[in-house]
Amino acid sequence: MPNKTISVPDDVVPIIDNLDLPFSKWVTQQLRRHAAQSTMSFAQQLVADAALVTAERKLKRADALAAGQRMERSAPW
Repeated sequence: MPNKTISVPDDVVPIIDNLDLPFSKWVTQQLRRHAAQSTMSFAQQLVADAALVTAERKLKRADALAAGQRMERSAPW
């Protein structure tokens, strides 16, 4: 994986220096934690998509395609 460079304010440098692990690992952990908390589970997505369809409203083609793409991205396989 290629290295990425980021700029940080000067007052953040001492905080980074006091971390108990390399900054790149800390950033990676934070990003993974955020992704896990902000992403709906596969089952939650199914329930949310099913709630969009009611007896009065049929799912439009664009909605169905978007739901399929979401499921494909987050499927556990």
